[in-house]
Amino acid sequence: MNTYLERLSDRTRKVGSVLCLGVDPQPETLPDGFQPTLAGLERFCEVLIDAAAPYAAAVKPNVAFFEAFGSAGIAALERLRGRVPADLPFVADVKRGDIGSTAARQAVALYDILGADAITANPYLGSEAIEPLLARPERFAYLLCRTSNPGAGELQGLEVAADPATGAPAEPLYARVARRAVAWGPGGTVGLVVGATAPVELERIRGIAPGLALLVPGVGAQGGEVEPVMRFGPATAAPAAARAGGGLLVNVSRGISAAAGRGSLGPGVDVADLLAAAAKEWATRLAV
Repeated sequence: MNTYLERLSDRTRKVGSVLCLGVDPQPETLPDGFQPTLAGLERFCEVLIDAAAPYAAAVKPNVAFFEAFGSAGIAALERLRGRVPADLPFVADVKRGDIGSTAARQAVALYDILGADAITANPYLGSEAIEPLLARPERFAYLLCRTSNPGAGELQGLEVAADPATGAPAEPLYARVARRAVAWGPGGTVGLVVGATAPVELERIRGIAPGLALLVPGVGAQGGEVEPVMRFGPATAAPAAARAGGGLLVNVSRGISAAAGRGSLGPGVDVADLLAAAAKEWATRLAV
């Protein structure tokens, strides 16, 4: 099997965009015609995936929005996984990471059972803990580095001391995570999550880790701007630089799903058409 970065590159080249379709549905925000139940939520996700997939380089469901329904929600997520086209990378947003034995079981659950091509992971326990999530050459883990939420700087911005052993200078914690991640995994299986709401930090991280693929949330509804993401997001060194789009993925969730928002539908308006139009617009804005 090709590596994840190779599959992502093939898909990015095919659609000409670095758009990542975020899937994080909430019953109370479903458009008219979809019941605020798990069944209605699953049906909306089916329409969303079918309509937006032709324009997306990857799809990223937030697993918590399905876990909230218990085992029935997980079953719905598994059915939706089966609906995703085979050449469209599936990124499970789970933010996992634990001691080695637990991480090994997480890898089985996410890679083997759910069939995720890539996941999001928390590096807070160190490289030893997440090694099982990075060890497979055909899979991939995006490590939380500088996230897009308003409180991200509370811990991620804390200054850490210089490290004479590695030559790392005194720097914020997010920068140290990026610096360490460069050497983690077998090579080509680790990337970083960096929010579009932190463009200064994004530029700094790209300088520290020029070869790592980035997953960038936070454009659109969260207020992040596209221009600095497209300027600093693509990798400039191996392993990701040689790939279409430089290994970059830019996640858009509400910016697409909200196009079919409650109360916006008139006679003859099709939800799928609204979602497809929004996805096409974002793909154009994120064209490579």
